[in-house]
Amino acid sequence: MVLKKSLPLVCMLLLSIPAFSGMVKGYVTNSNEDPLPFASVYVQGSTMGTATNFDGYYALELPDGFHQLVFRYVGYKKQAVTVEITGNPLNVDIQLELDNISLQEVIISADAEDPAYPIIRKTIEKRKYYLHQVGDYFCNAYTKGIFRMTEAPDKMFGDSLNTKNDSLIGVFYLSESESNLYFQQPDKMKEEMVSAKVSGDDRGFGINFISFFLMNFYNNKINLPFDRSERGFISPIANNALFYYRYRLEGTFEDDGNKIYKIRVTAKRKSDPVFNGYIYIVDEEWRIHSTDLVISKDAQVDFIDSIIIQKSLSPVTDSIWMTLTQKLQFYFSINIFGKRFAGNGLFHSQFTQYQFDNDFPERFFTNELIKVDPDANKKDSLYWAENRPIPLTGEEKVNYHKEDSLQKKRQSREYLDSLDRKHNKFRWGDLMGSYSYYRRRDSTRFIVSSPAKTIQFNTVQGLNAQIDFGMSRSLNEGKRFYIRNYVGYGFSNKRWGYKLNSSYFYNPKQFARVTLTGGIVPEQYNGKNPITPLVNSLYTLLDENNYMKIYEKAFVNIKHSCEITNGVFLNASVDFSQRNPLVNTTGYKWVNYNSREFTSNNPQNPGDDSPAFRRHNSLVFEVSARLRYRQKYISVPDKVILGSKYPDIFLSYRKGIASVWGSQTNFDLVTVAIDGRIKLGLFGESHFFGKFGTFLNNIRMEFMDFYHFDGNRTIIANSRFMAFQLLDYYALSTNRSFVEAVYEHHFNGFIFNKIPLFRKAKWRAIAGLRYLTAAFENDYFEFNAGVKNIFKVLRVDFVTAFDKGNHLRTGVVLKFNMGD
Repeated sequence: MVLKKSLPLVCMLLLSIPAFSGMVKGYVTNSNEDPLPFASVYVQGSTMGTATNFDGYYALELPDGFHQLVFRYVGYKKQAVTVEITGNPLNVDIQLELDNISLQEVIISADAEDPAYPIIRKTIEKRKYYLHQVGDYFCNAYTKGIFRMTEAPDKMFGDSLNTKNDSLIGVFYLSESESNLYFQQPDKMKEEMVSAKVSGDDRGFGINFISFFLMNFYNNKINLPFDRSERGFISPIANNALFYYRYRLEGTFEDDGNKIYKIRVTAKRKSDPVFNGYIYIVDEEWRIHSTDLVISKDAQVDFIDSIIIQKSLSPVTDSIWMTLTQKLQFYFSINIFGKRFAGNGLFHSQFTQYQFDNDFPERFFTNELIKVDPDANKKDSLYWAENRPIPLTGEEKVNYHKEDSLQKKRQSREYLDSLDRKHNKFRWGDLMGSYSYYRRRDSTRFIVSSPAKTIQFNTVQGLNAQIDFGMSRSLNEGKRFYIRNYVGYGFSNKRWGYKLNSSYFYNPKQFARVTLTGGIVPEQYNGKNPITPLVNSLYTLLDENNYMKIYEKAFVNIKHSCEITNGVFLNASVDFSQRNPLVNTTGYKWVNYNSREFTSNNPQNPGDDSPAFRRHNSLVFEVSARLRYRQKYISVPDKVILGSKYPDIFLSYRKGIASVWGSQTNFDLVTVAIDGRIKLGLFGESHFFGKFGTFLNNIRMEFMDFYHFDGNRTIIANSRFMAFQLLDYYALSTNRSFVEAVYEHHFNGFIFNKIPLFRKAKWRAIAGLRYLTAAFENDYFEFNAGVKNIFKVLRVDFVTAFDKGNHLRTGVVLKFNMGD
């Protein structure tokens, strides 16, 4: 009976014992004996294989017996040799020759079409078939990522960057990973990272997510992770590829009895998002054999000088070819305050163990695109020595040894304290900004800002300044908290202000936090703060326009935020405050305009200098939700949100509660909003926003409880997307129903890339429309057209406004940022 019960266990143990095997290794070089890095080495008729490293060296463990080993490199003639594995190491060095390209049969007259064109047309006809040929698959993927800095200044901001013991030059990122990759038509993909190794960081997982880098040239458009414009690049065999590419047949060669066409592809226009290089096509089957393509600097990818994409496909069944290897190499450069940094990076991926016709469970593919095993980075060096398919180069071995040794040193208290002593030194520049003290051993930061940083002026407080100080600390399991205190003083109205702002992030997987704020502070009537204190100071002193209107708020606010399920965020808050009116106390200015005077601090009646309202208490409860359908995310292992192709829906309810703690407010406001983007490929991307709101009850309200639109009357644009750039700040505020909508299109190079000077400067065109109505009694429109990415940070818009069908005003606004 014992033997019978033990028999299954014994069988499992016997099956788990590996068959006898041996190692075949060697170097792959060209005819000049130069190494061929990342050449494919695999067993004929399978995806069992490896690739050479940067030195051209490979090592592959195979079971005993005879095997036909194939050596392949894009642009070179494939070579196959038969090896016998007997358990002993076997050395096989291979020298590959350039493809024996033949053009003997091709005669092209001056006015004839190049023979490449009919080949490409037939390949385009078969594109959709091969795109959908495989209904689903599973495979293993190994990816190595390595970044090098080749050029860097010796000093930056007074700190040495390149020293004898610590230099930026050389490898600064080295990582390996193994993933399981799952795919199902039409576009479902899931990646599970099962092992990861990052040089110098045994707690890291790296960025070798093959899902982000995997490219399928059977798609019409190829998206790159480096391309922030997201317009994509046209495949050389896309349906409309003939409009973008020129083709030339370079010749043919034989590969396993297949005739392979080598076709050169070049851009018809520099402004188009296309590839240059070579694509190899299999005769009669009209499928892709391999690619050797380049994206140049003309493609307008920020900070990237060029990208090289090499793919090799191989038959895994009689009719199915799949990606065997993919190499993505890029070169980058950037100038920071006149200092040049340059380098290169590489992601090499190898795919094995393809399986088709998998019976995936019904809900196997979810919104979680990538999942990292929390124990993926706990594999030791012995595991990697036995499982790493591509041998390490000497440089990589040195880097692993150096960085792993330095990590132990960097984690010691002595080393951390020495860094703190160096970086926590007080500098004279801190007098104009802020001083930060960081204690690395417990991830605690203390910060004190200089009052000089916050010196401002307005007609209520006069000259005013504040000092803020606080601390933050990172805790275990991603938890953290921060506390900030603000103390300010107005020299004209002689009033102090104080504010406490604190948050505790207690569940990073659900983005959950509790926030407590309180104090006595001047507050803008529009809680969105449509004008910054700095801009208001400049316009008050130099232009005699005191746009900012404020009152005093003594308050306590508690708020809770979290994601209750994927894509559903819930916020709830309670705010109790005592509101006090403020009036102008100074008329000081630097420039005097005889035709202009300061307005009062009453936003509803700018000519009335008396207090705008009576002191009162207010208790307001608010709950809001953001709904994002099919929100995509990755778990690394903490959750990182990627977004959704569907628009966000926002719901909110705000209630003024009367007769509690002396509260004198009584209103109910309900709003619903939508915010989304429409990707139009080469034509750019549209961003839209719409909002409807209504006050179900407005029995007792003060002006700060009204709904205020985001206005602006300065040349410095209001940075929020839904802002109106020529609208008076409070002219259309309402306590009834309202609608606002914004539509803006970013052409992402579709227009300016056709103008050489603009293309070189990487300027981008924008056009938009904004609309609002308050209580359905008016129709306010703004039209804007502009240019962004000027000097990388500046956007300029020409805006014109209409109200009730009449032209209101026209202006130019500037916006300083890196985004929209």
